[in-house]
Parts: sequence; structure tokens; C-alpha cells
Amino acid sequence: MSRTTKLIAGLLVSLSLWGVGSAVAQAMPMGPAQEAIIRKGAVQAQQAVDTYADKRDRDAYDLYLDLADKLAVDVANFLGVDVEQLQYAWRTADVAHQRALMAGLTQIGVPYKENATSESIAFDCSGFVQFAWSSAGFVLPHGSNSQYAYSRRVTFKNAQAGDLMWRPGHVSMYLGVDGAILQTARTGRSVELHNMDSRILGWTRFADPTA
Repeated sequence: MSRTTKLIAGLLVSLSLWGVGSAVAQAMPMGPAQEAIIRKGAVQAQQAVDTYADKRDRDAYDLYLDLADKLAVDVANFLGVDVEQLQYAWRTADVAHQRALMAGLTQIGVPYKENATSESIAFDCSGFVQFAWSSAGFVLPHGSNSQYAYSRRVTFKNAQAGDLMWRPGHVSMYLGVDGAILQTARTGRSVELHNMDSRILGWTRFADPTA
């Protein structure tokens, strides 16, 4: 084997170890303009569903459903998932899950930083999940393993949009269809929409923080 061939082989091994080039590691790129559109839609939807939760104002909830449906179109088109399935998943989640999910979506584009829990500034994976669920009135510990241990296990079939998706060392939020998730993964990334690799999805666990 030539020296050049050895160098290329070594590089490929290194990339494989870091997950570079794999479907799991590649975040779907989103430009600032698109991030801003999703954040704005999520802020409006969050305000409406929070008003409903606080005052049981049915008009506010009807407004929320309309805003969430429109937001789901943007999210589904970006991820390449079925629009109607995503809208249905968001509509049929309970109010706590709806509030947590909308809060999470308001943070699209916020950068990753280890041990960070600061709204609109920086999050690590569990800091982000902690923020989203605190916005719905649920106090979660920091740390992906602690959050999973704190929450009730649910099956993939019974998981709601907003539920935790956990694997050793990482936690994200389920968007309600297929492997679609909301997460912040590591340094150099940000709060993002992502399609989880089917192989990883097979051993990911789901949990409900409300139970």
C-alpha cells in the first residue's frame, strides 16, 4: 500500500469514528432567513397555546391550531416528511407537549455550547430539552441520562410530538413522525431540525416528562 493510500485510509477511519460523512452526523443545512421564519411562526404559536393553557380561551387554542398547522408545513417541507401526518401529530399531542414543542422551535439556530442552558444564547442537548419543557411548566434535571431516568418510558408507537428521544450521551425532542427530531447535537451545530438515521432510531428510547 502506497503512502498516499495509507493516508487516505487513515483519514476515512478518522472520519468514520467521528461520524463525519454518515447520515447520522450530517445536519440538514438551514439558512438564517428560513430559521427566522420558523422562529417567528413558533413564537406566535407558543403565545397562542400558552394563552389557552393559562386562561382556557378556546379562541386562543383555535388560533394555535391554525398557526401550528402553518408552521408544520414549513417544518415538513424542510425535512421531507408528510405534511398532513406532521400536522396530525402536533394536533393530537396534549397541551403540555404542544407548549414544549413550540418553545423548542423558537430556539432554532441557537448555537450549541457544552453545559449551557441559556435561552436564545446557547444550549447543550439536555439544556435545550430542559428549557423547552420548563416553558410548559415541567422541571427536568440537566443531563440526558437524568432526564431519561426522570421521565416515563413510552414506545415509539405511543410517543407524542415533544417527547424525549434518548440514546446514551444524547437527548432530543421527537417531532411526531418517522425519525424527525428537534435537537442540538454538538459544538459547531445549533438547535436544528433533523432526520435521525434509521439504524440509530432503532435503538433510541422514548420518554414522556409529564408522566
